[in-house]
Amino acid sequence: MHQDNAMAQCCRSLLKGPTAPIQFTTTLSQSMASNSPKIVFGGAPIGPGTNFGFPDEESIEKVYKLLEEGGCDTIDTARIYWGSEDWLGKTNAGKRFTIDSKTPGGFVAGASTGENIPQHAKETVEKLGVESVDVYYIHAPDPSLNLEDQLKGINEAHKAGYFKRFGLSNFKAADVQRTYDICKEKGYPLPKVYQGNYSPVARKQETELIPTLRKLGIAFYVYSPLAGGLLTKTPQQLREGGEDAGRYAKSHILSGQYGGLYNKPSYHKALELWEEAAKEAGCSRAELAYRWVAFDSTVDGKHGDAVIFGARKHSQIAETLSWFKRGSVGEAAKAKIDEIWKVVEHEAPLDNYNQ
Repeated sequence: MHQDNAMAQCCRSLLKGPTAPIQFTTTLSQSMASNSPKIVFGGAPIGPGTNFGFPDEESIEKVYKLLEEGGCDTIDTARIYWGSEDWLGKTNAGKRFTIDSKTPGGFVAGASTGENIPQHAKETVEKLGVESVDVYYIHAPDPSLNLEDQLKGINEAHKAGYFKRFGLSNFKAADVQRTYDICKEKGYPLPKVYQGNYSPVARKQETELIPTLRKLGIAFYVYSPLAGGLLTKTPQQLREGGEDAGRYAKSHILSGQYGGLYNKPSYHKALELWEEAAKEAGCSRAELAYRWVAFDSTVDGKHGDAVIFGARKHSQIAETLSWFKRGSVGEAAKAKIDEIWKVVEHEAPLDNYNQ
């Protein structure tokens, strides 16, 4: 919808006459190389439902302006993101950005039945104030439910026009294949996007998942490119769990989840090596991770891939978007990152659902 508004504004300017040069904006992905991934903002911190992020309309509007200035045109959210959908709708995000969202799947066991999924999708678009979202995901597999029944619900939601593309998140490779096969057999919309955990210190997806996605023509949208902020922390911060530990702070709503994923001895060692790698590359620890994922990993824009980034502060948004314009981290840093992966590989999780 925001693209239609921009076109209308351009046409009105032409009708008024060439009183000033017409400026055309481009998205961040368009301004980078053709094989660069799409850049998406993670919308979980939108609204007052968490103890981190952007709690009111003024701070949210500033987020939107920073995203627009930086060329990021898509926001990712979910039904379980603490009222994020409501606040994105309240602040008219859908008129300015493409929105993706999710039915809970296994994160709320038994919730995403075939009967409930169309209702979830309907409620999502109503909250957002849009006719449809772009990608609508099953957020995680739910072994307590019948997958075929769930996919019937996805088909009904798609026929109702609530979303354009069907997505999966946190499914293992075999389950992605099974989902694809059922959809193809039944004539349901095929999964077109997969959202999964991937970072310099979480690369198990390279073995089975990503080859499966490539075979099936499914785009890979990366979440947690900083491993939930881990790659900006020190071993001491993780051990102490103070406020400066981010998601690893004892007071943080997600500390249990992320601590279980990454607060392990091998990761403490990896953080020491990560700091050295960033210094040698001449950039911050966060920049090193984002650029490696976007330009030096298996992520590739030619497959429609994307990188989802998050922020707790406004300053982090503009800074992160500027990093994506700098390209590869270089051969020396890539080699160092491969060595760091070997340190943690034996303790690395697959994703935020399948530990």
